[in-house]
Amino acid sequence: MQIRYALFALFVCFIWGVNFAVMKIGLMQLDPYLFGLLRFSIVFLLLLPWLKVVPGEMIKLFILGNLIGGFQFALIFLGMDLTNHVSAMSVVVQLNIPITLILAHFFLSEKMSYWRTSGVIVSFIGVLIITLEPQVLEESAAVIVVFAATALYSVGVIVMRKITAVPVFQTQAWVSFYSVPAFIIMTLAFEENHVEQVMNLDMVGISMVLYTSVLSTIVGYGGMNFLLRRFPVTLISPFMVTVPVFATISAVIFLDEAITTKFVIGAGVTLSGLAIIHYRDWQLKRKSKVIANEGA
Repeated sequence: MQIRYALFALFVCFIWGVNFAVMKIGLMQLDPYLFGLLRFSIVFLLLLPWLKVVPGEMIKLFILGNLIGGFQFALIFLGMDLTNHVSAMSVVVQLNIPITLILAHFFLSEKMSYWRTSGVIVSFIGVLIITLEPQVLEESAAVIVVFAATALYSVGVIVMRKITAVPVFQTQAWVSFYSVPAFIIMTLAFEENHVEQVMNLDMVGISMVLYTSVLSTIVGYGGMNFLLRRFPVTLISPFMVTVPVFATISAVIFLDEAITTKFVIGAGVTLSGLAIIHYRDWQLKRKSKVIANEGA
């Protein structure tokens, strides 16, 4: 993987990490399903020019739209509304890495090398170190909800890898198309005072909705879709272990969460595992170039 793609993957993870704090701040002013409705309505309007029928791909887009759109985000917003520990939930989300890798092994025939596997293991050990905080045990309901959302996203990643003929923005347009009616139904069924909540939004609340709509959804998910079309899941997924690092830093800055020594250690181990994976990939790529040049 070229350095520009690696940096872009880290940028996407940074956006998603900060988005945990953004969601929590936004949910202080809006109910979770109403928040989701506003988010995907904005995305739908921005990407409306890309909403075109793709023959032979509509069933996959329908499945993808519900997996990583309406259903996944309904659970994410609900879980974030239930929790008081944003950093803990950002760690739970990292369970998508082993789930995705297992699914990719069985459904995409993407094999894990011993070196890359060891890097993933080291990275996940770092995540486990962060997880071993009392706050996680105190958030059992939120953990279950967020874990369910994580599993849906992992399945969605596999579906996304199979949609190669649809441009990124067109895929995101259809995801938002299927998400909007799902959130309309959920917010009308389970929430009240919709107009009052929207009218009472201040500039902070509006900024949070715009961040999660434009940056997290269009740039973040669009960027991840872009990367997954060019690289194996086994290469892209390890970047995700940096999300809780960015999420915890943003939670400390914006939500006054306390940072612990255990988190610092876990973050260091996590980033070390990521470095192992990509240093090895860089070595192999450099070696292949040398062989190619010698052959020429």
